[in-house]
Amino acid sequence: MKKYVLGMDGGGTKTHCSIFDLDGNLVDLVSWGTTNHECLSGSYDELKIELGKLFTYILTKNGIGTEDLGKCVFGLAGVDTKRQHEFISNMIRDLGIRDFTLCNDSYLGIKAGCEKGFGICAINGTAFSIGGIDSRGNMLQIGGLGEISGGDFGGGEYLAGKAIAAAYNSIFKGDPETLITELFFNMLDIKSKFDFVEALKGRIDDGTYKYDYFNRLVFEAANKNDEVAKGLLDNMGREYARCINAVIANLDFYRQEPVEVVMAGSIFVKGENSRAIDKIRQEVSLKNEDREISFKVLNSPPVAGAILWALEQNGSKKHDREKVLKAFEQ
Repeated sequence: MKKYVLGMDGGGTKTHCSIFDLDGNLVDLVSWGTTNHECLSGSYDELKIELGKLFTYILTKNGIGTEDLGKCVFGLAGVDTKRQHEFISNMIRDLGIRDFTLCNDSYLGIKAGCEKGFGICAINGTAFSIGGIDSRGNMLQIGGLGEISGGDFGGGEYLAGKAIAAAYNSIFKGDPETLITELFFNMLDIKSKFDFVEALKGRIDDGTYKYDYFNRLVFEAANKNDEVAKGLLDNMGREYARCINAVIANLDFYRQEPVEVVMAGSIFVKGENSRAIDKIRQEVSLKNEDREISFKVLNSPPVAGAILWALEQNGSKKHDREKVLKAFEQ
């Protein structure tokens, strides 16, 4: 008899992997590094190595074999196409786990944050993605494919790039002045614009700062009413709203049922200025005046969605949603 479920939320920066028993009790929660093949130098080959290490570690640590696992759920950034899904599914089977659901990590936020298990989740973490599940179980992902999906105007790396471009274009190309430039100069301890590129690239190359660290300067400048920074957050919010509206239009959400929109990822959850979220609320509500739309920032880790989904798929009647969510607060 199967006794446990394994759930995973794998991203470009970090991964959470958890084991619960079928009664909804937490057995273990492990933090890991990158499990997005697009962020690993060895691509799929390195991903398989990382997944193998992770599965071996958490299962061995808890004395659990793959034969003790019921249906598992794995949400990974970088699972954007059928080909990627098939490739990574075969990889997981090769590692000894046979019964599982594999999906893009954006869907986990729906299971974690939407009471009925369907709705929309917008991910704004290292990268950008929006996933939707309607009440019939239809699933759709919008964004997350870079130029193929029209450019992903969100995520820590995107916002960091915009911060750097705003400073560079201001000091060299005549773009509007912005407080972001001053914040960069203070951070890099420079006084001349001619030292900007050298100092910035030096701090990135020597590991002092990761590239996406600079997104915080946009929030800091926006909090001080900087027009350029506010514009960047507005543009990001508009793009997320466009993608959320696309999910609503292309999935089968009944007119009489509320549509829950969950916002997840470090930029939404930890961002120090709500301007982008406010813009999303405004644009989505305006486009869907005949619908009831609710918005929330996801406070539970997305891996909780993987566990809830796995318990649901195993037909477990004994687990309690709030009990599972509270287990992740410990």
